[in-house]
Amino acid sequence: MMLAFLTLFAGGMLLGGAWSFYRSKKPWWASVGLLLLGLICFGISIWRIQTG
Repeated sequence: MMLAFLTLFAGGMLLGGAWSFYRSKKPWWASVGLLLLGLICFGISIWRIQTG
């Protein structure tokens, strides 16, 4: 369960990083990559929290 919350934290940090990359006009592929990694981490954490 602790791993799920750490993954949730990491996913939130990656989503924030993607937003920061987008606002600072970094290459689009870097923003999209961070966004996808953040969403994957977020999804895994929600799934792990729900399954116990």
